[in-house]
Amino acid sequence: MCDTVFYRGVKSLLEGWTVLQLAVQHGFGGPHSDEKASWLVGAIEQWFQENNNIEPYEVEDFLADILDHEFDTIADDGSLPQISKSICEYFTLCKEGKENEVLSKIQQTPKPQLSSCQKAQHDSDEEITNSIEEVNQQNTLARLDAMDLNTQVNGEVVQNSNETKNSTETNNMEQDDGWTVVKPRKKR
Repeated sequence: MCDTVFYRGVKSLLEGWTVLQLAVQHGFGGPHSDEKASWLVGAIEQWFQENNNIEPYEVEDFLADILDHEFDTIADDGSLPQISKSICEYFTLCKEGKENEVLSKIQQTPKPQLSSCQKAQHDSDEEITNSIEEVNQQNTLARLDAMDLNTQVNGEVVQNSNETKNSTETNNMEQDDGWTVVKPRKKR
């Protein structure tokens, strides 16, 4: 199974794919990143052997899922459709008996350009901490507004000033559905 020309073609494509090789090199797939990359070659070969007429978009979805779930990586450099198309092309050529053409393409497969890759820009730790603190403060204020903050002073219920203001505004305002709220009269 590992000696087929299609297997070698897929292996060559994945070894030359900068996105995958960066993920493997930096251990994004955990301590077994190398093994996962090797497994992927065999999984692709098996998938093609067990299914007919696999389309490049299906390979693209499969590879995107593997990158996301196994390597915690997203390929946003436009290489995913190219790799998927090439894998399908290699399979079609092998199926048609044009293995020499695949072998020729394997020799032309470029090596990954890991040295020219740049680290993605991220917010600084301080910016992230400030953002989290701001969200926590907003959540706390929202919870406090939702709570009943009435207290008793000398046996009498004293309403929160915000609640009193809100209830007065609500009573005097016309409701969204066109109805006007009318306060009941006090008992005589």
